[in-house]
Amino acid sequence: MKKNIFIAFVFVSTLCVIIFYILRNGEIVEHEKLYAELRNISYELEISIDKQHKNLELLKTQNNYDGVVKENLDLKKRFQYYELLIKKTKNVKLDNLFYDMKQKIFTLEHIYEDIKTDNAVMKNSQMWLSKTYINYVTHSQNTNLDKDVLLYIFNAISPYKSTQNNTFKKIESDFLDVDTFNAHLYIIYEKKKSLSFLEKSLDKNTLFDELDKVILYTLREVHSLQEETETIIKRLLFTSAFLLLFGLILYVREIVSANETKRLKNELQQFVDALNESAIVSKTDIKGVITYVNDKFCEVSGYKREELVGFGHNIIRHPDMDSKVFTQLWSTVQNKNVFKATLHNRAKNGDSYYVDTTIKAILDIHGEIIEYLAVRYDVTDLTLSRDRAVLAEKAKGEFLSNMSHELRTPLNSINGFSAILSRLIKDEKHLKYLKNIMDSSDNLIGLINDILDLSKLQSGKFSLDYHDFNLEEKLLVLLERFDALLLASDLRLVRYFDENIKVSLQGDWLRISQIITNIMSNAIKFSSAGKEIQLSISYEKEELKIQVRDFGIGLSQEAQTKIFNAFEQADNSTTRQYGGTGLGLSIVLNLIEQMKGTIDLQSTEGEGSCFSIMIPLKEAKVLQEQEESQEDEQRELLSAYVLIAEDNKTNQMLIGILMEEFGLDFKIANDGVEAVEMFGKEKFDLVLMDENMPNLNGCDAMKKIHSFHGNDVPIVALTANAMTGDKQRFLDSGMDDYVAKPIDDEELYKVIKRLLRKNK
Repeated sequence: MKKNIFIAFVFVSTLCVIIFYILRNGEIVEHEKLYAELRNISYELEISIDKQHKNLELLKTQNNYDGVVKENLDLKKRFQYYELLIKKTKNVKLDNLFYDMKQKIFTLEHIYEDIKTDNAVMKNSQMWLSKTYINYVTHSQNTNLDKDVLLYIFNAISPYKSTQNNTFKKIESDFLDVDTFNAHLYIIYEKKKSLSFLEKSLDKNTLFDELDKVILYTLREVHSLQEETETIIKRLLFTSAFLLLFGLILYVREIVSANETKRLKNELQQFVDALNESAIVSKTDIKGVITYVNDKFCEVSGYKREELVGFGHNIIRHPDMDSKVFTQLWSTVQNKNVFKATLHNRAKNGDSYYVDTTIKAILDIHGEIIEYLAVRYDVTDLTLSRDRAVLAEKAKGEFLSNMSHELRTPLNSINGFSAILSRLIKDEKHLKYLKNIMDSSDNLIGLINDILDLSKLQSGKFSLDYHDFNLEEKLLVLLERFDALLLASDLRLVRYFDENIKVSLQGDWLRISQIITNIMSNAIKFSSAGKEIQLSISYEKEELKIQVRDFGIGLSQEAQTKIFNAFEQADNSTTRQYGGTGLGLSIVLNLIEQMKGTIDLQSTEGEGSCFSIMIPLKEAKVLQEQEESQEDEQRELLSAYVLIAEDNKTNQMLIGILMEEFGLDFKIANDGVEAVEMFGKEKFDLVLMDENMPNLNGCDAMKKIHSFHGNDVPIVALTANAMTGDKQRFLDSGMDDYVAKPIDDEELYKVIKRLLRKNK
């Protein structure tokens, strides 16, 4: 619409310009003709004036007064027409020129009349004198007039001959009528003198200069008008050519635009068809009343079109949908924003279905809302699958938590009693047996931790704990753990440490040490006795680079493609010969990816493997070397009365032994209910609370104790629930501290000692 208005405006403007040029050109042509005619009349006037002068000259010898009068009338008529032409030009310059000319024309008219009159009077006197003179000379025998007098008289009667010396002389004679004769002579003398003056005035008041000025001016004006006409014609031609070209361009563009519009309309129709095939589309007015639904809407909802149009969307709303969602929906779309959500709807037959919904306000040209467009996609299967996946993930988490708890509970007894026996038994052979039991237990705990770590990494619930650490110090402490294993395997570790590792970095050292431990353990496991293992570590450009090279069995190309997959190893014989679950490298890869790092494997079967790791780490802003005393504290016997809530008999025995070693008195409750009852009957200094107990779990028992007796007595969660987030969950619920099973007796001692001191 705007484009058509623009085209019309351009066309009308161009047409107006052309009409103006045509009219202007006509006006110029008329003026050109007028000036040409004025120039021609000026030439004719010059000729007429010259002819009039000649007629006046003839009056000296001929009595052609009628010719002078006729020519004078002709001149007068011509001047009148001349005046009309000049006024018609409306030219100020010509008006001024004609004003001066008009004054002279008025003067010339009087001069012409005076010349004519003087000539007539003089002719009469001359005729009388001539007749008298001839009679006198012819019939008189005697005359007393001398020759000079006769000559004077002859000159007087001759046409336009001046009197001698321009002086009037009276004639004296006895034979003439002297008075009459002298009177005629005087008239002739005066008229000749007047005519001489009039002739000078005639020459002085000539119009030739003025007419020449008019002619020159009209010539210039005509030339200027001709140039202007040529310019207008050129502009008309250019404008016409431009209009033609512009019209042609617009025509071509209209054709192209029409074709493009047709193409876009076709594409849009295909898009609409495709949308209608896959999407549930509806439109509503500003009050939310349905004005349009497509076939897909009717198909999914089970309603006919006439059952939907004219009603609100409440007809398909499922009762379990929170009304706050629809409040938010209206608030969003009425503010001209896009609303997106997954909604639970109900079909006509009562079946429920889910739709991913997008609703947008449709605006008019003024930006005001005129209707709402809703596009929905049926995601019922996806939503149900997601819900099942969530339930499965929850079940998986609960299973892993329960498995962790169930596995850690017996391991707690194994580790605990083994540690106690190792402090009591002095026989080397028996101690060796205990060490094997403890190593196996540690391996089993490591396996449990690997499974839990992998589960957390894959579920996205894993998080890194960044803090400052000294790289060199941490590395040296970490590598000490491998000394005994290297010695037992008859392997030699060759270290290549750059000087730049003496730096404090920001990172999760626990996970970095886990990566190094896994890679180093594999290198030791798959290397033959007598070989060496090379460890290279450097730090530059905010990158920690770790390289572990072994000269063991190596990996085939096929094995390298699956070595980082969970639960997979090079081949089945590897598991049989070397053991392991195949989780280590999968966890390593996940940890490195979590830290935005990279790992590269170069291996040749039968020659060995080389793992190259890069982890981006920033240098700590302030190098803080925390020098803590690493010397073990000498345990002092504690004095307190402790309530132990534990349902497992073996664990009861183990914890009781540990309490005796710590010097503590204690009582044991078999579940949460007993713990609450016993706490109310006696005064305890501290409570060790298990979580998974029959009748009443640990957290609920703690809450009852706090509710009935306050929270002055510290309660410690002593539990096999050791998955990520468990510790924080217990602390948030109200526990004063947390110790995981299998129990680290040193950690348990420190926690009890700290809480008892704090509670004094």
